[in-house]
Amino acid sequence: MQNTQPAPIGTAGISHRRLLLAAPLAAGAAALANALVYAIASALGTIPTDVPVPASGEPITLSPVIVTSVIGALGAAAVFAVIAAISSRPARLFWWVALVVLALSFATPFTIPGAPAAMIASLLLMHVVAWAVSVALLVRLPAARR
Repeated sequence: MQNTQPAPIGTAGISHRRLLLAAPLAAGAAALANALVYAIASALGTIPTDVPVPASGEPITLSPVIVTSVIGALGAAAVFAVIAAISSRPARLFWWVALVVLALSFATPFTIPGAPAAMIASLLLMHVVAWAVSVALLVRLPAARR
């Protein structure tokens, strides 16, 4: 007879040890993927060097792209760890929470005064890339093996 009871809260098949390994991997992969997007966008001229961002007053360069990608992925890992501790379906709940955060993050490129549409599109693409890489790695890698 098959056990059909749901897993107790906090034990829904997420290995916390594997999550600790997945977090820096997701951070590195998100940073690398966004560095590639940045390089392509810069080569195409969609990231102008004369449009400063409000936070720093400087144009966007590769360094802040990498740093914000790493911070975002590590923040996502922390949120996933909390969700895994309290939810019986952590992967599904995390996916939805991450999707809401992605949608909210779309507002930030529009706060850059004088940013051309191509720049905004490039930045939005970076948000999607970081989200997709982080969510995919964080949900799949820490899943406990059966």
